[in-house]
Amino acid sequence: MCSIRRWSGRKAVPVLCLFLMMWAMSMAAAPQSVQGWGDYPRSSAEAARFLEYSTWGPTSESINHLNEVGYARFLEEQFAAPISSYPDFLHVLNNRDTTNCTGVCQRDNYTLYPLQRRFYTNALYGPDQLRQRVAFALHQIIVVSGNEITIPGRLAIYLKILDRNAFGNYRQLLQEITLNPAMGNYLDMAGNRAANPNENYAREILQLFSIGLNQLNEDGTPVIGAGGQPIPAYDQDDVNAFSRVFTGWNFAPLTPPQPGITNYFDPLVATQSQHDLGSKTLLQGVTLGPNQTAARDLADGLDNIFNHPNVGPFIGRQLIQHLVTSNPSPAYVRRVAQVFANNGAGVRGDLAAVVRAILLDEEAYAKPAPPDFSKGHLKHPVLLVTNLLRAMGARSRDGLGLSDGYINPQTLRDLGMDLFVPPSVFSYFSPATGVPGSNLRGPEFGTLNTSTSIRRANFVNTMVFTGIAVSADAPTGTSLDFSALEPLAANGPKDLVLKLNTLMMSGRMSQQMFDGILKAIYAVPASNRLRRAQTAVYLIATSAQYQVAR
Repeated sequence: MCSIRRWSGRKAVPVLCLFLMMWAMSMAAAPQSVQGWGDYPRSSAEAARFLEYSTWGPTSESINHLNEVGYARFLEEQFAAPISSYPDFLHVLNNRDTTNCTGVCQRDNYTLYPLQRRFYTNALYGPDQLRQRVAFALHQIIVVSGNEITIPGRLAIYLKILDRNAFGNYRQLLQEITLNPAMGNYLDMAGNRAANPNENYAREILQLFSIGLNQLNEDGTPVIGAGGQPIPAYDQDDVNAFSRVFTGWNFAPLTPPQPGITNYFDPLVATQSQHDLGSKTLLQGVTLGPNQTAARDLADGLDNIFNHPNVGPFIGRQLIQHLVTSNPSPAYVRRVAQVFANNGAGVRGDLAAVVRAILLDEEAYAKPAPPDFSKGHLKHPVLLVTNLLRAMGARSRDGLGLSDGYINPQTLRDLGMDLFVPPSVFSYFSPATGVPGSNLRGPEFGTLNTSTSIRRANFVNTMVFTGIAVSADAPTGTSLDFSALEPLAANGPKDLVLKLNTLMMSGRMSQQMFDGILKAIYAVPASNRLRRAQTAVYLIATSAQYQVAR
């Protein structure tokens, strides 16, 4: 039996069992629709649904804009939007000067504070919403973690690679990531020597960044061997060979030299004397001849990985999971993998074409009745936070300016997703995580338990009724703007719920939920328009129907 404390006033603590029951109900309440998106949204609710996939959350302005320009032009605008990205940093000592660098100096140069703040201001206000979503998806696939790379300027270079290549070519992304110093530190690419090859990067680029453990059909399903078991995509001999391919690379020297500072800003450079000169047999029997340079072996090795038939379905499936649904059909994966293999102009690995294919696929649109219970994904903590704050026009604490983006400490550490600090190379949660009590994939459920489900509600409560106060680390604070909702809350709260159903839930609110929220609003005096609006937003944002994107 589950113990449930009900919402009362400004406190709400739904427990995990209730959340899961509501999640199942939300999947059953999906609306009917035609297949495919068409050229323009058929309704504001449809526009909001598309924006759930392609931005950090719909806003009234973005819904109106998408209605006006249509899907194709919206995507082209996003592909061309200037990159928000991250600030430039100066080189700092590897080991902080504990006498002269304390307080703000320590915070800004030796913690992830400036990156985490910048991430949220980019997400809330940046024009390049789709690029940011794709870059964050890539961060969850090709992981470098702040649990080891704690100096923000060093991690920023890695994040800029993801931003820059989010709509570029996957082969170029692999090249830049392989030679990124933060990755070189994190997975031991830097300092890898012929005398004692390190297999960490070789193993993870195969297992996690490109082809996965098993051979895949074009639709992402495993190739089954004669014994009825999946066929491995690589073996230990392949790992050993790639560990030798990746020898001879180290941090670039600084000019002029700066004692006590390692160069994390420039790509790794080759030291030929440390490179393994033997021949190497790679994937699918491809052999690299002896006496090649470190740079030639690296290029040939990455080409060998990039051209493996697994890459399209393996990476395509994960991008679908991060943007649209945790359980894409094999047909959906196949269509995306085909675009990865050929963008229509003979180019392999075109991520802009892949993203377009993912977002405009008919399966990204809700299927007709009967509802498909497997479609959708739980909003991970970052997405939950940005969806709410963007929908409600996050502002400074006094409402006169913009939020400062100081949100991570109050939310994500408690919610199980400390921004830029995934606990392992497998990211914040494994893509193999299942939905409890079902046979469905639900990677984001790796962040959800009884404790974090309560904390989700408490975070919403804080943001809706209080906001984040000004402090030394939060120079302007953060609050939500209810001014556009208050007129709807006065005498016709039904219009308020209809508005929020479109803005926050893409029109998928069940009738039962609609009626319950309306009843709760009527319980608040009509004279208190702000509290009526807050009540409606709070009840929606803490519901499973909202927290499961459909």
